[in-house]
Amino acid sequence: MQLNALLTGQPSEVLTRVLALTRAERKALVPELLAAFNDSSEFIEIKPNTYGVRNPLRGQQAATALWAALPASDPLLAKLWIASPTILERVLQDRPLAERKTIALRMIGHQTGWEAVRRMILDGDLDPIRTPDYHAGWFRWAGRFGGKPLAERLRTEPEALTELWELLEIEGNGDASFAAFDKYVRDQDKWSTALLELTETGEVDRTRLLDLTLDILARDFAAFRAQWYAALHEALAPTPDERTNAQHRYARLCGSGLPRTVSFAVKALSLVDKQGTLDDEVALQHLPAAAAGRGATTAERALKLAGRIADRRPELSDLADQVFEAALTHEASDVRALAIARLGVTPDETPAIETAEYPEPTRPPWDQRKTLTIPLDIPDTPAAVAEALSSLLADPDQPDLLLAALDGAHRVADELPDALKPLVKRAARIDGQRYSPAVPKMIATLVLGLTGHDVPHPPKVRGWRRPLHHRITALLQGTATPVSAATHQGGWLDPVVFVSRMLEHPGAAEDDVVDALLRLAPDTRPEALALASELTGPHADSIRYALGGPASRETGWIALAAARARHPESADPAASRRGKPGPPLIWTAKAGPSGRHNLITLDIEPTPEAASPKVPWLGVPFDSPATEWLGFTECHEAVASPYDRDHIEAAVAGSLFFNDTEFGEPVEKAALPPFLDSPSIPGYPGTMLLATTLTLKRSTAVQLGTDAVLTLLDRRMLGPRALGAALGVLGPYLIAPRLASRLSIIANEHPVAVLSTLDTLLPELEHSQRGIFALLELAADLVERGAGTISAETKEWLARFKGSSKAAKAASRLRR
Repeated sequence: MQLNALLTGQPSEVLTRVLALTRAERKALVPELLAAFNDSSEFIEIKPNTYGVRNPLRGQQAATALWAALPASDPLLAKLWIASPTILERVLQDRPLAERKTIALRMIGHQTGWEAVRRMILDGDLDPIRTPDYHAGWFRWAGRFGGKPLAERLRTEPEALTELWELLEIEGNGDASFAAFDKYVRDQDKWSTALLELTETGEVDRTRLLDLTLDILARDFAAFRAQWYAALHEALAPTPDERTNAQHRYARLCGSGLPRTVSFAVKALSLVDKQGTLDDEVALQHLPAAAAGRGATTAERALKLAGRIADRRPELSDLADQVFEAALTHEASDVRALAIARLGVTPDETPAIETAEYPEPTRPPWDQRKTLTIPLDIPDTPAAVAEALSSLLADPDQPDLLLAALDGAHRVADELPDALKPLVKRAARIDGQRYSPAVPKMIATLVLGLTGHDVPHPPKVRGWRRPLHHRITALLQGTATPVSAATHQGGWLDPVVFVSRMLEHPGAAEDDVVDALLRLAPDTRPEALALASELTGPHADSIRYALGGPASRETGWIALAAARARHPESADPAASRRGKPGPPLIWTAKAGPSGRHNLITLDIEPTPEAASPKVPWLGVPFDSPATEWLGFTECHEAVASPYDRDHIEAAVAGSLFFNDTEFGEPVEKAALPPFLDSPSIPGYPGTMLLATTLTLKRSTAVQLGTDAVLTLLDRRMLGPRALGAALGVLGPYLIAPRLASRLSIIANEHPVAVLSTLDTLLPELEHSQRGIFALLELAADLVERGAGTISAETKEWLARFKGSSKAAKAASRLRR
């Protein structure tokens, strides 16, 4: 059949014609169909400033035909648009049973595919599928509101009320969870609202649902998602008898790792106690965990419950005393006071804190810094290079490893084909992805090329990826003589080593020379300049200038890179090349609403503003003011200049502050590990970054940031007051109890430093800031333990607390 005759009409009509063909006829059509699909789907400028695909309808027609023609294992199927669930169902019905499940598993993540697959499962035409993508489909289905309340839609959706029980036991992630879904929809569209209505009508078993909520709470789901089940349990309004019957389960929840679940459990036990049906002995056995856990209110409630039990049943006093003893070390002073009063004991004296000095260090001038600290470990065997590239295929955001692997591949290129064969399938999968990011695609292309596969060289790139492109292309061509290969972690290059390489290869490629200039460490530059007197070739004068020699007449981006190497803190590389580097950059930070939509952002910016060069910078002509930082989420320091560290840290801090989530790009890997691998005094952006990480809920960034602060304080490279001032910039956007818990961890090793940090931070905060008592109590504890005293400015600020709130009580303690 002619292609034009086949691809006519609606997608359903195209499918009917394709299904009438034999398997062999369909297979023969695949090349033409692929060409038609790619041509029709090309993204073009339809008219000035208006973009779209070349021919949307023909692209849909070709995609539909390919569904019926391609093998089930072809990865392209997962990327093809499908017109409707009915079309997918017809495609699956045409496939053998084994192929149906293969395609279904690929399509289950798309709502169109989910509806078709679910319908076929219900009809018995497909084996049941219960993957995370399948469960997530229920939340996408619920989000397609259709003007009807969710309860009504659940009633009419086949088998929905049966599958509901299975779905309720799945924690989910991201938006695919009950808690996340219900947060952003109207009441009538919430799962919790629907469940309450369905239990009232008897369509959902209320007793079973009550039991299930307690089962889930015992599993310690993520706090946000667990709280949804606790709220649902209370919304079901358990009767006195139901609470009495569930009290042992409430008691066991006192040992949960989630503070809000513990609070829920203690409240429930208190209600049972008021009914007069509490199993006192069982409650006392579990209350110590609640009394010692986080949260002053929960601990106080646990102590009061234990006190009531002990008062009415003296024979259980020993068990009750265990609850009070557990609270003696609680972080909240009010809780400790209750326990001490109940036990009638004098608390042990807290060991005095040893006096320690924490200077406020400043970074030395650029030419006095020492950066050549940890040599890069270059893999020098085919097996070691293969292991490094395997790790990079799994996680390309490892800049030092990428630099080392490229250097190692250059050294043992002739022996690599056999060692890299196990990586070919993974590399081919990445290389075949249509929208694969540039750096992973380059790594995959390198693996395929080094194993003898006929691969096109990586497409030309601009900007910060350009030197990486050059290195990989040279390796594939067998012409790699890298003068820019880093010698030390962090991307640094020993200037003496660089000049020695240039003496051997005076005609090295521009990309390679620029990459080298943007890596030159300040160490050993005088020695390198002396050695460079013998340099010849087109770049000799620029290299000598970069190392501290006389100005050169050269122009272009080689000359700019040399100027950047000579004056890395200049905002204007072109001006520095003329011998006028200007004042150093001064950084400032501001947190608050910005932009047209008043989004809350953290902006860390330098002054003066970076100037746009009059010639292309790194091969990129700028049409707007240039930024120094050119990317950080893809092997940032492997493909960008180590001189950009301040800019990277500023960008990462802003990104983490604005996108404080547990998914997405791991941007913290771009800036925090250097503080651990090669500690150095942070500049203003680095200090802001460290302060920001202490306030986040993103666990990986918090852990890295806390470790970095501890490391720098150990080495006296971080000023406690500078850290406090940086935290003060975040001001009203701090969650005080969260910050207090992170500072408490640091205070275990550096109590004097943390008190100085708090002394600087507190006067920058509003007295009404939520949870501020946690910071005040931490400061009071440190003062009482002998960590030091607070300043007159802080005492004056504390004096404005009035009343009997927790914050006022803590302020009073701190002023003594």
